[in-house]
Amino acid sequence: MSLESFVQAMPKVELHVHLEGAMQKERLLIIAEQNEIADGLKHFDQWVALLDDPDYARLYEIVATTIQWLQHPDDLTHVTYELGVWLARQNVRYAEIHVNPIHFTERGWSFEQYLAALNDGRSRAERGWGIQMRWVMTIARDQPRHADEIVRWASGQNNGIVGIDLGGPESAQPIGQFERAIKTAVKKQIPYSIHAGEAGGAESVLEALQQMEPTLLIDGWGVAESPEAQNILIEKSIPLNICLKRAVCHGWIEAYADYPLRVLLDRGISVLLSSDMPWYYQTTLTDEYLAAVQHAGLQVEELEQVALNAVQSSRMPEEDKAAMIEAFKDEYAQLRADHLENEAETEE
Repeated sequence: MSLESFVQAMPKVELHVHLEGAMQKERLLIIAEQNEIADGLKHFDQWVALLDDPDYARLYEIVATTIQWLQHPDDLTHVTYELGVWLARQNVRYAEIHVNPIHFTERGWSFEQYLAALNDGRSRAERGWGIQMRWVMTIARDQPRHADEIVRWASGQNNGIVGIDLGGPESAQPIGQFERAIKTAVKKQIPYSIHAGEAGGAESVLEALQQMEPTLLIDGWGVAESPEAQNILIEKSIPLNICLKRAVCHGWIEAYADYPLRVLLDRGISVLLSSDMPWYYQTTLTDEYLAAVQHAGLQVEELEQVALNAVQSSRMPEEDKAAMIEAFKDEYAQLRADHLENEAETEE
């Protein structure tokens, strides 16, 4: 069994993938044709070209435009189902999908209609492929007036909703703008993650950690240069979720090997890997795992621990986490045995 086959076969958990950034081009073009998007959108062909060759400085604009091509509940159900299938083919057993309902409710959809379409897609994926998908509601920094609304929608934590996330363009609004919404989430015991580091590096990471104390930090670019941020992550047991390819695409590093992943792990930080916006970054969770071993110096055993960190950091009930961790450990042991047997046969 090759390393690639080993990593592909590993059962995994994906905690940070944006539905809006994971829609496959072929499906989007079918939806666009059915909904006659080209007739009403200037420079449609240029937008299509950006699907394959995105300008990362305009990524939020690209996402906001292409998500508008979904006009009907069936459109949303189809892309949700296909995301579930795509993840299941990577042996992802459980995924927390980040979604932004405001893209749809501002166009006249009710939240109930939106959530029903999502859940239709996830139910089909679970029945057909066995993957569990849950929803993390995004509070976009460039949409501050909707923050309280998002928290209210998430407060029941049912129908697949397991938490909220403060994301979007980091430079749009200061983090203090969302303090009331986050305090409400804390009061209602809603788990919440925060994206930080994209615009301000260690300074913005520290601000997020000190002011908001998230249950999960996403991106966290600058943590490796900030002992203070590292100490907070360790003392508060806050996991750090990263996407290596995102760092390359945005020019934070030139190559995978430049990411200070070893620094973070050696410091004792619980690091998780994710695919984030996989279509635009042209990556998968499997790719991220492979890059961590091939270019960032992780051993296979360390990679398994990263995968188990993701299970432990998920918003699953504790008993479900414990059961999944034990099941994953058993599968990893069998995969290692197969891997060693294959290496022995190759040497002979």
